[in-house]
Amino acid sequence: MTLHLDEIDTDQPVAPLVQWMERPPLRMGASGVSATAASAFFLGAATAVATLALMHWLGPRREAPPWRWGQTRH
Repeated sequence: MTLHLDEIDTDQPVAPLVQWMERPPLRMGASGVSATAASAFFLGAATAVATLALMHWLGPRREAPPWRWGQTRH
């Protein structure tokens, strides 16, 4: 198969097919920054509590009451 260079249209524009645009700058005031910081804090706190609850749920079962966990039987 050969490429016929005579059939290629050379009158096409040279501009790129996709024109990339930069994102506009993020405009956030003091209240937006505060809300973002507070939501990040509460998301982290909720993740920590959920992790501790999951560790408690998956942890080993203890038969003795909590005040005897460190003691050995005689």
